[in-house]
Amino acid sequence: MSSSPISTCENYDVVVLGAGYAGLMAALRLGRRRLGLRVALINAEEQFVERVRLQETMVAPVKPRIASLSAYLARTPVAFIQARALSLDPARNRINIEANGSTREVGFTQLIYALGSHVDADNAPGASQHTFRLDPGEGPRSAAALRAALHRFAGRPARVLAVGGGPLSIEAAGEVKSTWPDMDVTLVSATRAGDFTSEKVQAVLRRDLARLGVTLVDDERVGEITANEVVTATGRRFPHDICIWAAGMRAPSIARQGGLEVDAQDRVVVGTDLRSVSHPSILAVGDSAHPNGPTGAPFRPSALTAAVSGVYAAEQAVARVVGKTIRPFSFSTFAQAIAIGQFAALFPLDSNDNPILFVMGGRAARRLRDILVWLVLHFMTFERLLPGVQTWPGQKRATAPLVGEAESNGSAALPGYQRRRS
Repeated sequence: MSSSPISTCENYDVVVLGAGYAGLMAALRLGRRRLGLRVALINAEEQFVERVRLQETMVAPVKPRIASLSAYLARTPVAFIQARALSLDPARNRINIEANGSTREVGFTQLIYALGSHVDADNAPGASQHTFRLDPGEGPRSAAALRAALHRFAGRPARVLAVGGGPLSIEAAGEVKSTWPDMDVTLVSATRAGDFTSEKVQAVLRRDLARLGVTLVDDERVGEITANEVVTATGRRFPHDICIWAAGMRAPSIARQGGLEVDAQDRVVVGTDLRSVSHPSILAVGDSAHPNGPTGAPFRPSALTAAVSGVYAAEQAVARVVGKTIRPFSFSTFAQAIAIGQFAALFPLDSNDNPILFVMGGRAARRLRDILVWLVLHFMTFERLLPGVQTWPGQKRATAPLVGEAESNGSAALPGYQRRRS
C-alpha cells in the first residue's frame, strides 16, 4: 500500500510509532494479510536508519540499505505515514503528528511505541551546546555535523575527546583514530573504559584501543563542558577541538508528556508482556521500553533484542484481537560485538547475557561483526517476504508465539521457541 495521504484523518487497529529495528519488525510481523488488521507505521524519516552503523557515518555518508520505507512496504498491507510525532493522548487513543507544515491526529486501538532513544546531552552542564552526538539526522550536533567537523580538522593533530566509556564512546573513539591517526584521541570514562562486561572482554577492548593510539582516562566524571575544554569533578581539565558525548541514553519525552509511567530515562515502564503498566493499550519495545520484570537475559539496547521485542509486541497486539494468550517476553541473544575502528571485540553470551568461551578481537572480529549487522537487516527483509516466519537461527530463550497460532496457520516458530527459561 502506498503512503497514506497526510490530509486524511484515519483510525487504525494498530499504529506502530517509530521505524527502527523494533518498530519496523513489528510492522512487518503485523503484515499478515489474513489478519485483516488496519496497520500504520509512522516515522519521521523516509529511510531506515541502521543505528549500529552510525559511527561509520562519522567518516563518510553511509548508503542506506533501505532508502525508502514507503517502497519497502509497498507490497504489504501496512500503511506508511512519513510524519513527526508531536504528542500522544493515551486517554483518547490519539497521536498528533506533523508533516509538510500541517498537523492532524491518527487514532489507534493499540499502539506499539518504538521511538528508540538518543544520546542524553542534558545530564552534564554544557553537553548540549558544546558536544557532538552519534544521533541520526542533520541537526547541528548530529553524526552528520560531527563528520563535517572532523573533516575540517583532517590532516591536523586535532584534539578529540570521547566521553562515556561504554560501547558508543568506544566505537566513536576507535573510528576517529582509525581514520585520522594524526588526531589526538582521548576516551574519558566515569569508571573504567570497557568495564560494562567481563574482564576478558574489557582487556580486548582496551588492548585494541591502545593499538590504535587512543589515550584512556579512567575514573573521571565530567562536571562541565565548555567550547574548548572538559572539566571533571576532580578539577582535571582536558582541552578539545571536538568533543563527542556518549555518556548515557534517553528515550523521547512524548510518552512522559502523554502521562504514561516512565523511568528516569523516559522509557515506558512495561510488564513482561511489554504492555504499559499505566496504559495497557500501548506496548513499548526496544530502547523505548523498561520491563519491570524478568525477560530472560537483561533487557539491554541491541539491534537483535529490539527486533525480537518488536515481533513479540506484534504478537501481543494480535493476541488481544483474537482473544489468545501468549507467554511473557523472554529472550537472550547469542553474541555481542563492539566495533573499535578497524578492529572489534566479538564474544558469545550465555542465556543470562554473560560472555563465555572466548573473545575474538582485531580485524577478523570487525569483519564478522559487519556480517552480523548485515544479517539482522537480512532477517527483517525475510520477515517482509514471509510475514509470520521468524528466522533467528539458534535463538535462545525466545518469546512464544500465540498459543495454537503456529499450528493453525502453518507459520514456522522461531528455532528456540521450545527452549524457554523455566
